Amino acid sequence: MYLFRERLKDLRDELNLDQKEMGERLNLSASAYGYYEQGRNEPSLQTLIKIAQTFNVTTDYLLGLTNTRETSVYYKMSDKILLSNSEMDAIQKMKELPLLEEVSEDPSEYVVRLNRYWQFIKNERDNK
Repeated sequence: MYLFRERLKDLRDELNLDQKEMGERLNLSASAYGYYEQGRNEPSLQTLIKIAQTFNVTTDYLLGLTNTRETSVYYKMSDKILLSNSEMDAIQKMKELPLLEEVSEDPSEYVVRLNRYWQFIKNERDNK
């Protein structure tokens, strides 16, 4: 639980919160929260989840099972397609416009064209 204690303190410091403020966010006393950072006590599963949500990290990261902080959720569309939250958001935006429907009429041609236009836009942006 050493890594948990260290990560907890580091994440709290990143938000510039003291133990009292962190305890308030979790509906705990400052000393109850402080015991987590000292390794004198361990949070319940509910509290662990709330801590992860507060810091926008995974519980696996807090527990030292991974070094990846991101809480990205992936959606399996098929055996070949796995999309992140941000990719799903982009598709939703495309769906709100007629773009997704129009591209799907002839994806072989339109996706290639769309990619070519996108590369042009990126080059223009990078040249500014």
